[in-house]
Amino acid sequence: CLCDVEVNNKSVHIGDGKFSFRNPPIFGTNLIDPSQRDGLYETDAILKHFLHHPNVAPFIATRLIQLLITSNPSPRYVQSVASAFKTGRFSESYQSSNKFGSGQHGDMEAVVAAIFLDPEARSTALAVDRTHGRAREPLLKVMHFLRSMELGADEERQIHLPELRSKIGQEAHYSPSVFNFFM
Repeated sequence: CLCDVEVNNKSVHIGDGKFSFRNPPIFGTNLIDPSQRDGLYETDAILKHFLHHPNVAPFIATRLIQLLITSNPSPRYVQSVASAFKTGRFSESYQSSNKFGSGQHGDMEAVVAAIFLDPEARSTALAVDRTHGRAREPLLKVMHFLRSMELGADEERQIHLPELRSKIGQEAHYSPSVFNFFM
């Protein structure tokens, strides 16, 4: 009969033993090997420790604001976004019915709302301020300029820009760190 199942030595034999497979599905028991469990707990603990470190919220807030809104955010703006990261909640004002986040530490819904709904991100008065805005990397400035001039490669060859690194300090595919050129 094919409905007889025998489990021994971490393999399953179905029927008269013609069909067998290793690593059978196990229901209702612990799926984690006890020898690996401690490593998983330690990894989880260190990640939580890093997440709750006091420098993480301002660091993430500063980097996200610089990437998305402005290269030179005010300390108040960074503090507002870092607070949203720590508390997991954000609302535009105390009277506002728009509330974002679940209340868990590091909730990205609250962080993104704090970044885009902050008055510093939406202010039209800051548009005329020369110190406000987002600085582009020199390499991106060159590429945007070349695109605006409709520069194209001849005969399907790549555009050659000799000694670009010595002239603007950057070259494509030669970032000094994993955080790109602005770290």
